Amino acid sequence: MLKLSPLSNFALQFLSDDYHLISVYLILDASAFLSGRINSIPVDFDGVITTSTVRDEVDKGKPGDMISHLLDLGLEVRDPRSRDDAMDAASNTGDLDRLSEADLDVISLAMEIDDVLVVTDDFRIQNVLKSRDIPFVPGGEIGDREISHQWKWTYRCTGCGRYFDEMMADCPVCGSPLKKTRKM
Repeated sequence: MLKLSPLSNFALQFLSDDYHLISVYLILDASAFLSGRINSIPVDFDGVITTSTVRDEVDKGKPGDMISHLLDLGLEVRDPRSRDDAMDAASNTGDLDRLSEADLDVISLAMEIDDVLVVTDDFRIQNVLKSRDIPFVPGGEIGDREISHQWKWTYRCTGCGRYFDEMMADCPVCGSPLKKTRKM
């Protein structure tokens, strides 16, 4: 029986009608380690995974000590076979230019594994996962730092304020630079 902790309310989403837990792999993003709320993960650590790029990204100080401890307890480090699908998905959502290699590896791994739940506070990772119907929870309490709907992006002129669907070097109206912003 899986022992439940605050974060593991997510398990309720994966219960069948007769209340038998479906096997779910938990993928941890860097924010799961950096938030210091890793104690919210189910204590048996079965099926808890991170990537080598996430490990390398947070392998200093207290988060690094935490990863070492979790590796001793059974945390698995697994890398995706390819980033291509994740890059395509991130390009389609408009998030590719703001995702790190570690972010893309987390998304890639989530796309490769069935029955997965990603733990991340990163809105751009959440946005790409939401576009692919891959479940996620924030690293903190349920509902904390979680996007409510998929984001769309546009470009706004920093001078005249006009919006454009495509990025250009300068605004064709006033010549000021454009900035990427969420569509409201």
